[in-house]
Amino acid sequence: MAVAVAALRAADQIVLASHINPDGDTLGSMLALGWGLRSLGKSVTLLSADGVPATLGFLPGAEAVQTRTDRRDFDLAVVLDAGDLERIGVSQEAVRSAPTLIDIDHHVTAGQFGQIRLLDSTAAATAEIVYDVLLSLGVSPDLPIAVNLLCALLTDTGSFRYRNVTPRTMALGGEMIRLGASPDSIAECVFENKPFAAQKLLGRALESLQRTPDGRIVWAHVTQRDFADFDATDEMTEGVVGAVRAVQGSDVALFLREMPTGRLRVSLRSRDPIDVTQVAAEFGGGGHRLASGCTLDGPLAAAEALLVAAVERHIAGVPAAAVPACAA
Repeated sequence: MAVAVAALRAADQIVLASHINPDGDTLGSMLALGWGLRSLGKSVTLLSADGVPATLGFLPGAEAVQTRTDRRDFDLAVVLDAGDLERIGVSQEAVRSAPTLIDIDHHVTAGQFGQIRLLDSTAAATAEIVYDVLLSLGVSPDLPIAVNLLCALLTDTGSFRYRNVTPRTMALGGEMIRLGASPDSIAECVFENKPFAAQKLLGRALESLQRTPDGRIVWAHVTQRDFADFDATDEMTEGVVGAVRAVQGSDVALFLREMPTGRLRVSLRSRDPIDVTQVAAEFGGGGHRLASGCTLDGPLAAAEALLVAAVERHIAGVPAAAVPACAA
């Protein structure tokens, strides 16, 4: 922590980057850190290769996020919540131009990068680490920082429902609420503010739902035709993999979405003790144990078969996830 804080203090021109297909943790963490660094007089550029999803546009500072920059004069680069440098997309060019790179993440994978690494697999969200960085910098979190950090916590813990939640996570959430962040307002914006097209796309995805004979693997997809039918965009698929994962008896959930190039973006989710990071890594992807992503070549049917086969190999001999009492 001390080395990272010293590097942040010494730098004047800083670029922060989030991962592609950004979620609340990568954006909330980036915006919170950016807000704090600017309060210290730093010049900060915020990058998200895929922009800001409409559901996260309310986050303080979101209007300053850029999809790319031609600048190459940064003193320092910070990548947040990426798991692997490849996951920041075109932002790599600007990030790699900086002489020093800090990797801040709660994903501890083989894709580690940067001269300075703040990695903590016990953190439920990257936001927990960012909060510690801000305090170490002497930044007193204000309302904008609190909103960004609480959004990050809510989205990466399933509203404090997932197994990654710890007393530390709950305490941080409580502190952000004390500072004025409203969990109900954030939840309304993120989880209950879907465009009509997004809900139609969810229905189409669930129509495609399939599972293996033993029920341990369940998957769904949307095609370019599906996107066109509802005039929907890729960002509208946020949360679909969670609906797939909700199938009773499933251990691994897969959601594939076809891009205009014909390639397939894949989201993988699992329940303990299954680690989907290793599956994603087979296809050049990354993430963390229970939530990872990768990209496959089409066509769709072949990609699905390849992915399901890889998951089957991975879970062979691995005990099924414990059945919760509600499913008994």
